[in-house]
Amino acid sequence: MDGFFGIGIARKALDASQYGMDVTAHNIANANTPGYSRQRAILAAAPSFPYPGYNRPMLQAQLGTGVEVKSVERVRSSYFDDQIRKENQSLGGWGVKDDALKQVESILNEPSDTGLQNMMGEFWDSWQELSKNPESLSARSSVIEMGRTLASTFNQLDAKLSRLRDNLNDQVSVKVDEVNNIADRIYALNKDIVRIQTTGVAPNDLRDERDKLVDDLSKIADITVAEQDSGTELIFLNGRQLVSEYSANHIQATPNGLNSGYGDVTWAVDGSPVTSYGGELKSLTDTRDTTIQKYRGDLDTLASTLVTEVNNLHAAGVGLDGTTGWNFFAGTGAGDIALSPDVDDPKHVAAATNPAGIPGDNSNALAIAKLKDTLLTINGDNVTMNDYYRSTITNLGIESQDSSTMVTNGKLYTDLLENHRQSVSGVSLDEEATNMIKYQRAYEAAARVITMLDDMLDTLINRMIR
Repeated sequence: MDGFFGIGIARKALDASQYGMDVTAHNIANANTPGYSRQRAILAAAPSFPYPGYNRPMLQAQLGTGVEVKSVERVRSSYFDDQIRKENQSLGGWGVKDDALKQVESILNEPSDTGLQNMMGEFWDSWQELSKNPESLSARSSVIEMGRTLASTFNQLDAKLSRLRDNLNDQVSVKVDEVNNIADRIYALNKDIVRIQTTGVAPNDLRDERDKLVDDLSKIADITVAEQDSGTELIFLNGRQLVSEYSANHIQATPNGLNSGYGDVTWAVDGSPVTSYGGELKSLTDTRDTTIQKYRGDLDTLASTLVTEVNNLHAAGVGLDGTTGWNFFAGTGAGDIALSPDVDDPKHVAAATNPAGIPGDNSNALAIAKLKDTLLTINGDNVTMNDYYRSTITNLGIESQDSSTMVTNGKLYTDLLENHRQSVSGVSLDEEATNMIKYQRAYEAAARVITMLDDMLDTLINRMIR
């Protein structure tokens, strides 16, 4: 043994303290970085001297050789990662639906002076007013204008819902591109992580980046994750690999001619459908093809019923000029309902049922006005047209409230899980400040050891020779 043995021990202590300080500085620098997991230096005693062997020095005991930095590990909980990703899928899906339903509520805009319900009320009222003065051309013109306004309201609502559906379809394409982009980035990170791990170094920052991408992906699609011993993470969409060890498989939005050309999500390699049970992508296609279509269908049913019932009475009635057989409305649904050319002439508005009673006969005008409160069979239910529409609005309100509740509850639970994850993985500046002082003091003590050993060697070498 010689005097340089202790210097070696002190040097290792200096290195370990410096390494710990560097890790602490890295944590502090990334305290606000999204997805960052705090890191810690794992210290361990260096192998003692002498090593076991036949030719080892004959010492009474082994001596410690100092400290080593075994590794730098990130502090991460896979349990909370899994829980947050599962909740992300649910929250992402409900968020898409909630946003779409709020837009539907804004489009229908009920109750309001410009809403469909008010327009229908004014249309029935115009027939009621005509019944009071059936010979009046101005009253007949008012009926025509109210009919035109009502038809235009149907057209606008259908067009807005159709544009909303187009917008959701565009979002499907955007989300498909996001999935492909994230899959490519995860695959590239997999390769880098494996390459670095083979050197025995932990690629902590790359793993954080990959985990952040997986979190983002879990909000878009219903994914499962499996990590290999090599460090590669495999990503599955309903059992089929999106990211494998050797490639990133892409998906695409394929126009479906049977669905008005809207895109179905399929695998790019063979065109087979992508099956998903949650996430934004699934909710976008469901909301586009089911939710929006349901409310468009309700409007179509209402418009079709209105056209049929009004035309049946109107065509059987008699106009001011004694003619009959005129339709009041044209079209078959909310998208194409319009005022019939038959009533371009106000005299063709059939307020009477008996030609002999013209101009004072108002019986047909009263009959059409009473349609407001007439029970009809609509979608299997005996309801009035107004009640049918009110039921649609009520269902929309309930569905929208339910989705808002699910989003609110989902956010609360996700925030709770994220707080738990941050309690494990997040950077505590107070804790890092404590670590900084700890490593500082250790560094100072190791430096003091070197100073003392230097004094001892100086005594040995320079002062013992007189």
